[in-house]
Amino acid sequence: MARHPLGLRCVSWNAAAEACLRAREPGGEVTRWAQAVAELLEVPACARVEDTGEPYTTELYFRRYGVESWWQATAVRQTEGFALWLREVTQARLEERRAREALERARAREERMEEEAEFRERFIGILGHDLRSPLSAISLSARAISRYGTLTPLQQEMEQRIESSASRMMKMISDILDLTRARLSSGIPLFLEPTQASEVCRQVVEEMSAAYPNRCIVYDEQGAGEGVWDSERLAQVLSNLVANALEHGGAEVPVLVRSYPCEELLALEVHNPGPAIPEHVLATMFEPFRRSATSGKRKRSGLGLGLYIVKEIAEAHGGRVVVHSREGEGTTFTVLLPRDARTAEASRRSKEDGGRAEEHVARHPG
Repeated sequence: MARHPLGLRCVSWNAAAEACLRAREPGGEVTRWAQAVAELLEVPACARVEDTGEPYTTELYFRRYGVESWWQATAVRQTEGFALWLREVTQARLEERRAREALERARAREERMEEEAEFRERFIGILGHDLRSPLSAISLSARAISRYGTLTPLQQEMEQRIESSASRMMKMISDILDLTRARLSSGIPLFLEPTQASEVCRQVVEEMSAAYPNRCIVYDEQGAGEGVWDSERLAQVLSNLVANALEHGGAEVPVLVRSYPCEELLALEVHNPGPAIPEHVLATMFEPFRRSATSGKRKRSGLGLGLYIVKEIAEAHGGRVVVHSREGEGTTFTVLLPRDARTAEASRRSKEDGGRAEEHVARHPG
């Protein structure tokens, strides 16, 4: 190659280059192809090669006769002008393009799946919310029927069955709504106020004892149990854990509920002396729609959201849930909570505001 006032021109090429170019160029248009190469080079960079001897490396892209090709070009100084060494890298660039396009398709598919999942969860949440009203009407109607005159034994059984089924459905709907809130926001919302954990524990134990009159549920309070929490959510945590213990602990063994200080935290503990939970179940038991029933046990009628909601409520308070299960020792779920959950709530709201701000900037740049 040599410089020209209007650019660069090809002076000569070697036999190997000519054979390669003639194989690629229909009609043997070597000169035209070589001049096209010259037109793609940067004249100032080539001038520096001649002036300083510093090599110049670049990559050239061609699209001729509908065929794409990429070439790595290196210019080195020679007596007359400079020599240009070309190495074809078309295959590597095509593979990179295919990999890039595959990654973009995968990302687009993932985004589409996330959008679809969010739509489904929003739909389920809306549906669950709208089902509450007719379900409440069914439950109230069943109770009203029991107050109108004397019912036959069959009618009483049917009324109790309707009310019991409505209650189970309401629990499922509440779980679905909690799942939707946890997935579509930064956690389950809380109503924080000064709370006595002992009062919440006693209330739950009394309610569960009434619901399971043939089972033994024992509560043991140790130390101070006051703090700032959502009392309704704590009751939900304990109800889920006690119900889980009653289901899997065996009909003949008691369920033990304890509250006690654990350094700066409060611990709520539910223990059953039943069989140990298998390792493979422990690994996924806090994920949604997981059932932790042991082999040979009757599966519960719930959706498998109880332990997931327990974890979400604990984390919303700034706490956590740990489980210890070993053969011969039974299973213990321990919920560890900070004494004042307002710090965790403020941090979560700050993250939500920051996330919304980032989303706004992403959608409305500038």
